[in-house]
Amino acid sequence: MIPMTRKLSIVTTLYRSMGTIEEFIQRALAAGEAVSDDIEIVIVDDGSPDGSVSIVRRWVELDPRISLVCLSRNFGHHRAMLVGLEHAQGDLIFLIDSDLEEPPELLSEMSCVLREKAVDCVYGLQESRKGGRLERISGRIFYWLFSVLSEVRIPENVSTMRLMTRRYVATLLNFRDKNPVFVPLSILAGYPQASFTFVKASTSDTTYSLGRRVALTALAITTFSAKPLMLMLCFSLIMAFLGIVYGAFVVFHAMTGPIQDGWSSLMAVVVFFFSLNAVFTGLMGLYVKQILEEVKDRPRTIVQEIYSRRHSQD
Repeated sequence: MIPMTRKLSIVTTLYRSMGTIEEFIQRALAAGEAVSDDIEIVIVDDGSPDGSVSIVRRWVELDPRISLVCLSRNFGHHRAMLVGLEHAQGDLIFLIDSDLEEPPELLSEMSCVLREKAVDCVYGLQESRKGGRLERISGRIFYWLFSVLSEVRIPENVSTMRLMTRRYVATLLNFRDKNPVFVPLSILAGYPQASFTFVKASTSDTTYSLGRRVALTALAITTFSAKPLMLMLCFSLIMAFLGIVYGAFVVFHAMTGPIQDGWSSLMAVVVFFFSLNAVFTGLMGLYVKQILEEVKDRPRTIVQEIYSRRHSQD
């Protein structure tokens, strides 16, 4: 028998979730009732363009344990999750996607792990990465690049699904990144953590296109590591040294032997170094962009409305 906790918050986001959100709410309520006698579900609408919001609003009218936080537009999955955590009031917070690829019923098992191991966070770890070939390959590339270039180590195939204590969430929310990447931030928050291996279903099309995956990878690397800049410096020093050696060789050859026509080789070298300069300039531009976003100090998200019978009663 799982000991009842004082209050449990189940947090999820809403984006093109019309086909799953009603079943998710039903299953999440049942899973929550098995763990706590005081639960709430916080659903964040991340500018969903379908009829998901209407479905959730009907549920809000029927059940005071459900609240809906509507953002003014689509801000992105990671920002929306943090908004949900900001509005959660539970002693335990269960973060999970509403697409039902992560079963809400895992809450009971994760709650047991959290208590038995005395940790502050139990995070989901996919047994194997699901999805199409492009999704699996891009996922492997992301984890490889991030492990090589970042100073933060994240487990491969980690999920955003996790069960967290109140103090852990409070610490996580202290990070005020304007462009947050959730999983690395959850590692930086510290505290004892444990993994929970599960089988993730693949029942819906991903909303992360290849372009969004590339952008997220670039954001994660430039936000959590300065290694690319150090690699640029080291490579530049090596190339400068080789250039000096080559220049000395050319001068020596010109002084001791006949000079040969080398227009093709000269152009190849020029094109190579111009291309290298363009790549380095673009990479530095990404870092400058991150700095610009932070110093603007714009709000990370904008909450348009909150629908909750509990709030209206208060």
